[in-house]
Amino acid sequence: MSKEVYQDDIIVLQVKDWQTADKFAVCFSRNHGKVSFVAYGARYGRSNGGRLVQPFAALSVKLLRGKRFDTLQQCELNEVPATMDIETLAYAAVIGEVIGQLTEEYEEQEAIFILLEQALKILPVRNKRIIVVSTLCKLLTICGFSPQLKNCTSCGREVVSDAYFSVVQGGIVCDSCMVSSELPFADTTRHLMSELLKLDFNEPPALIVKGADLMQLEQTLYKFLIYQTSKPLRSLKFLKLMGL
Repeated sequence: MSKEVYQDDIIVLQVKDWQTADKFAVCFSRNHGKVSFVAYGARYGRSNGGRLVQPFAALSVKLLRGKRFDTLQQCELNEVPATMDIETLAYAAVIGEVIGQLTEEYEEQEAIFILLEQALKILPVRNKRIIVVSTLCKLLTICGFSPQLKNCTSCGREVVSDAYFSVVQGGIVCDSCMVSSELPFADTTRHLMSELLKLDFNEPPALIVKGADLMQLEQTLYKFLIYQTSKPLRSLKFLKLMGL
């Protein structure tokens, strides 16, 4: 890649200390997709604004394109970030990790940027589990991994009752085609997934959700994502440690 400086709006997904005084970050940008960059001197608050590079910060940045990763030249806050307690940060980390796993560097997907922006605004003030699951459902659709929820993925028959979910085949399986490896997937869980896929984050309605359906949908989505990406979701371990 040629070395060029470009400007974009970003949301930081992950940050870690790098060498003595620097930060290494992965972000999702409005116009360039996922981008990895180094903020030199950021741990000591140098004038390039690197001290602003914090998890889920919304920034306007100038980045120098590099071969392995980009370099932060300048940044400023796009808006004052919402206050996040440790529980909110833990759930936001799940969204950030999944986006990082489902996307490739420099592939523009503004729909993901907008979804992330909306999800982070609503996450601190609404049911966090519901917002995370809704976000993951929407992400799967945007990235082309939307599960088949209407017809059995084995025989093609329409399914209108409780069924099973195959992470391998990417959708529901009817009673007749079920094998031992499939996950139970209730009709009410399937309905919940459809509702959360359509959930408007700008004007979210009041939802009545059964805990059993939400738990079943969470477990199914996480197993489906792990299968599709062939990578563990490390952020889930932190949720478990917190008892969430």
